[in-house]
Amino acid sequence: MLGFPIIMAFFNSILGAKEHAYQQFIGCAFNNEGQVSRFWRYGYDGRDIMHVDLAKEAVIATSEPGQLLAEARKSKEYIKKKEARLVKVCSAVKTVFLKSNNSLSRAAKPAVYVSSGGEKSQEYLKCVVYGFYPNVIKVRWTQNARPIYFGVSTTGILPHKDGTFQMTSYLSNVSGHDVTCETEHLSIDGKLKTTYGEKSLLLSQITCT
Repeated sequence: MLGFPIIMAFFNSILGAKEHAYQQFIGCAFNNEGQVSRFWRYGYDGRDIMHVDLAKEAVIATSEPGQLLAEARKSKEYIKKKEARLVKVCSAVKTVFLKSNNSLSRAAKPAVYVSSGGEKSQEYLKCVVYGFYPNVIKVRWTQNARPIYFGVSTTGILPHKDGTFQMTSYLSNVSGHDVTCETEHLSIDGKLKTTYGEKSLLLSQITCT
């Protein structure tokens, strides 16, 4: 079964010698059998720094900048507050998911293409996904098969005049090659992977999971 996460991002700017971004990403994923996962992650200037581990009831630092923040947030009370917030958010998401899932009588496979844009100082990749139905879809970026969580923005899912849907996901602050846009949809058996590599080489393949 496919899981389709709904991700909410909150950004706070800390002003100093230059502007920095402190980010929190929360989300939950469902399939036809119910909720399958949920998460709460933190980032700073586009890099992952720590996350809440609900099973261990702990905040885990994933980089040196996150160690001090994790130490200050190690209380059980803090963890319980985050868990309560996730329960509330996921409950609302579940309602939307179930309503969408009732309209799965027909399915249209998405078309995907990846391209680059911007100037040298502000380069970005964009993954355009269009022509899909229903409007429940998962689109994410990976590099060398590892998920990219930060530097990502999206238009959200938009309707098209022919009754299908479309969306565009943008990725900034990325270096190197082998960056892939992965798409999961009930019309696809597995994952549709579209990779933007060296010399603007565009590769697409479907892998079963």
